[in-house]
Amino acid sequence: MIIDIKEKPASHCWVVCMDALKVNFNTLGEAQAFVGQLTARIEAPHVWPSGASLAGAALKDIARSTDKNQVVGTRSNQSVVLLPD
Repeated sequence: MIIDIKEKPASHCWVVCMDALKVNFNTLGEAQAFVGQLTARIEAPHVWPSGASLAGAALKDIARSTDKNQVVGTRSNQSVVLLPD
């Protein structure tokens, strides 16, 4: 991701550009603080989830968004029956 700060001369504000996304700030200090926090979060260590935990999380999300007693198809073409609690 390309992160850049540009001044908008006509409106006297600062724009942080993140690829195609642009966020306006009133001062250069606000823009720099935002970029600093964003950069710190991007560079922070992240734990890569395992395949099993991803599949389990996906099924939980599906179960939360559907009605009880429905049959839900998964990406592997298996069916999972959702039973009432």
